Amino acid sequence: MIMTIKVPQKLVHEFRINQDMVDSFARLTGDFNSMHTNIEVARKSRFRRTIVHGMLPFSFLAILQREFADQLVVFKELSGHFNKPAFIDDEILLELKISADSESSYKIAGNWRKKGSNELIMMAKGQFTLEEKPDPAVTMPQRKETTRDCLLLAATSENNYLIEDIDNQKESFAFEMTEALIGDYVASVLNQSQDESIDVELSPNLVGVLMFSTMVGMRLPGRYATFTRFKVSYESNLELDQPYVLESSPANVSVSAEHIKANATITSSGESLANGSYEVIVNSPPRTMPSCLEIRNSSMDFGLQGKVALVTGSSRGIGETAAKFLAMHGVKTVVNYHRGKTDAENIVNEIVSAGGTAIAVPCDLTNESQVAEMMTVINERFGDIDILVNNAVRDFTPRDVLELEWADFLQEMEVAVKGMHECCKAVIPAFKKNGHGKIINLSSIAVATPVSGQSRYITSKSAVEGYTKSLAVELAANNVQVNLVVPNMAETDLISVMPALFREKLAAERVSKRHIQPIEVAQAILYLASSWSNAMTGQKIVLNLGEPPFA
Repeated sequence: MIMTIKVPQKLVHEFRINQDMVDSFARLTGDFNSMHTNIEVARKSRFRRTIVHGMLPFSFLAILQREFADQLVVFKELSGHFNKPAFIDDEILLELKISADSESSYKIAGNWRKKGSNELIMMAKGQFTLEEKPDPAVTMPQRKETTRDCLLLAATSENNYLIEDIDNQKESFAFEMTEALIGDYVASVLNQSQDESIDVELSPNLVGVLMFSTMVGMRLPGRYATFTRFKVSYESNLELDQPYVLESSPANVSVSAEHIKANATITSSGESLANGSYEVIVNSPPRTMPSCLEIRNSSMDFGLQGKVALVTGSSRGIGETAAKFLAMHGVKTVVNYHRGKTDAENIVNEIVSAGGTAIAVPCDLTNESQVAEMMTVINERFGDIDILVNNAVRDFTPRDVLELEWADFLQEMEVAVKGMHECCKAVIPAFKKNGHGKIINLSSIAVATPVSGQSRYITSKSAVEGYTKSLAVELAANNVQVNLVVPNMAETDLISVMPALFREKLAAERVSKRHIQPIEVAQAILYLASSWSNAMTGQKIVLNLGEPPFA
């Protein structure tokens, strides 16, 4: 007969989780899921370290038993929601609210929070009854002796189902509780974090719920599981020294949400003793980084062999060096010039002599018809252009702003901006058709750190930068990358308008004690022209020699 018992309305219990508790939980339940026990797997997960089994803190519901001297707490229904993971050394505050459900039945609602931060780890609720303990004067049947240190009757391995694999899977395992194993759990888990032992008897029905951890972590789905919810109802009580089978099968699988809901039953000799369900997020496996062999076979080459590049204004200076450098990497290079025919032809001859492929094509970039004629020549000789380097510039002669007319600005922008635009218009249709393309525009560090007397040049280069960013957005969906190379002062004939002593003085005053070399600009151009830069567009490579601007 059930006696009238005074039941507390609220219980509070504090405990700290340590590594020994986690190790003992894994050993006793057989849940060696890698997220809890293998740092090499766990560190590649969303949590970046091993996490505590969610059912470990849940098992501290056993503290209910210490409130009743002569009765046994028998759980009839239990459900829980795991909100956040717990970690080793977390201090947990468990608060239980208890209310009468009927004359012999009680409800509980519990919250597990991290002490200090008050972060909610999990919530649970359930229903339990109180039954009288056996009379100690009555001789009890002798308990089974066993050498097992695990509740499982046979060791189980960790499955690694992906969400796509789960739809028709069914899993099961057998377990059995003994007095020795229950005592082991109380001593090695529940009492590990206490100054004094908790005088409790662990309800077999509660242990049955703990075995859901093994099902989720080892069998269905296994390694990639994040346990989120569960619910269990008992039709009959579990007992010690009796074998049971926990069976599970998916009820609902959402591949897009990476989520499953599974049904589970605890049976004995084919008879159902408990029914339940659980929900799990099935995480994607850690992404495998490319091997050295894969890198060597697929990612070492610049991807430039056989590509076609047009370098405008390439009969001298940075353009000349870039044209040669691209050609030496297997690019069919077009050396564009306006007035420097001899220089352009000499550059082509040098490239060909060195084993490269190049042609010289004249064009006044400010003349739309000449741009069209240049593109026709290139298409006839090499086919579609893959790389466009807009390098042409008109002048760098310093002039006081009061000496300038609007026509002076327009002359500079006719080359730097209009010429760039006409070339872009000419190559973009082929870029879109072929599904790839590279546009590299040349700017100047003077846009961010202006110098006196260069308002025409800086204004035109500012327009180049704005154009580059805008075009990058427009062409991103077509796998066309549009980027900028922004060098500090480079040693070319463009700066020959400055006296040599003045140039040397400027170099001596720099942090690096030198100016940029044309080959360094060419190296940046080659990177942006290559497959190595496929992930960037609308960006700048700033060659600043350690001076502002800094990214």
